[in-house]
Amino acid sequence: MATPMNDIRQIVERLGLTGEREAALHVTLLRELALGQPVTVERLAKSLNWTTDEAELVLEKLPCGTIEYDGQGRLIGSGITLRETPHAFVINDRPLYTWCALDALMFPTVIGERAQVQSRCPQTNNPINMTITPQRVVSLEPEDAVVSLVSVAASGDIRSAFCCDVLFFASRQAGEAWGRDKPSAQLVTVQEGFELGQRIAHLMLDRARRYQHDL
Repeated sequence: MATPMNDIRQIVERLGLTGEREAALHVTLLRELALGQPVTVERLAKSLNWTTDEAELVLEKLPCGTIEYDGQGRLIGSGITLRETPHAFVINDRPLYTWCALDALMFPTVIGERAQVQSRCPQTNNPINMTITPQRVVSLEPEDAVVSLVSVAASGDIRSAFCCDVLFFASRQAGEAWGRDKPSAQLVTVQEGFELGQRIAHLMLDRARRYQHDL
């Protein structure tokens, strides 16, 4: 699968991860969310060895829609979410969700955990199940499931500009039927989607590590 590097960078930048501090915050937040509980700004700051004011400042500068909050101002989503979506993402028996199919494929690498991913084909409603580790796709049912990918739209937050059209399909035929009125969409295998996710995950992790190294 040939995905231009500038497309990958566009996804990362739309998430607000243009700097090393932002990447460090996002990686830390994803690992906190993977524990299955809402994250207070104070807890996030402590995990980063920041002051609460520092964490709030970085959060405020992130693009709109990058972070989900609950009614108490706690962080409950940023790619991995505590709110139900079509993509279940189970970590150590903890029920979590992701915003899109690509998130489910790349975040095991970011958080360093095995995930059981359960979704449904939006065209056929057939179940799609897989096990993803930080290193590989361990299992996939059905084996010919595919992932839809689109270019990031010029406007809107990352969910409306990208995630809403990045889905799992039970077969290429089902994906092609869905994509008839979406000329910019492409279908890739789950393995190809995982490899793309790895590239984005490592870009995020490298930026976060550079921040830690420079401290």
